[in-house]
Amino acid sequence: MDNDRYEIEFLKNLFYNKSSDLFPNVIPQSGIEKFIQFPLIRLIIILILLAPSPIIFRIIRDVFNKIFDAALSLYLGYLLDVLLIISLVVIYNIYTKTVENRKAHELSFNKFSIELGFGAALAVIAITFFVIVNYLLGYYSIEKFNSFGNVVFMFFDQLKVGFIEELLFRVILFKLTEEILGSWSAIAIQGVLFGFAHSGNPNASIYTTIALIIAFSIFFAAGFMMTRRIWFIFGFHWFWNFFQAGIFGIQNSGHIQPSLITPNIDGPIWITGGDWGAELSVISIVILFSVSLYFVKIVSQRNQFITASWRR
Repeated sequence: MDNDRYEIEFLKNLFYNKSSDLFPNVIPQSGIEKFIQFPLIRLIIILILLAPSPIIFRIIRDVFNKIFDAALSLYLGYLLDVLLIISLVVIYNIYTKTVENRKAHELSFNKFSIELGFGAALAVIAITFFVIVNYLLGYYSIEKFNSFGNVVFMFFDQLKVGFIEELLFRVILFKLTEEILGSWSAIAIQGVLFGFAHSGNPNASIYTTIALIIAFSIFFAAGFMMTRRIWFIFGFHWFWNFFQAGIFGIQNSGHIQPSLITPNIDGPIWITGGDWGAELSVISIVILFSVSLYFVKIVSQRNQFITASWRR
């Protein structure tokens, strides 16, 4: 019986990375090494290493737009989106190997399909529930259907957006802040920065920022801490944006984007989200904040919370 219990615990441990797995495997000897290993300096280093890729792929996309017809350059652009993500994964792996002397567990493909699929499915269920509630209340109706090309465009566009935002805010910013200040402070800091990073979007307000901090930022941070891998939160982020904007035609953090459906949305902002999108609706906030609390419980059970560096 004891052997069975230990075997189950072993299998459980395989499902997620330990928080310590993401710490640098380096013992600094010199002043320069201590300087490099300081989390803020490593944050600057990885951002400098990653920055050229989006710029280079943007230049290539512009060249394609000039030398190829619109249809071909569009499809080549989808390929560039995928290659951009691959390049970021490769660069991040090089960084962890050379600077932190460890494997990039947070980008490992262990449980990739399960976690990505779970995140995507949860996003589709949540945003579809939001639309159904608004439809039943008479606040959401279909005005017309648009080209399926809009769906393909948004699929790849939000693939890129979801991955880059989760890589920056959770895998890099949250993780490195957590090393110094501990998990709770890191949750707060990345939440505030994530909220204010969207404050320049159309129709943004202090309420949209607060909504992003309360619901989505805590959700993404806790979701990352559950597995210490990017795939679940990336899958959710990607498919939330894709279905919200690309399928249902709801404004995505204030942006009007190509969609399969052009809807007519008319109802109280606190339910419909208004000109900002579903993230401002109390429906989304309550659902995601509740799920976040459940995630926090799992993270606590797995001892994934990290205390501040001066208390370790």
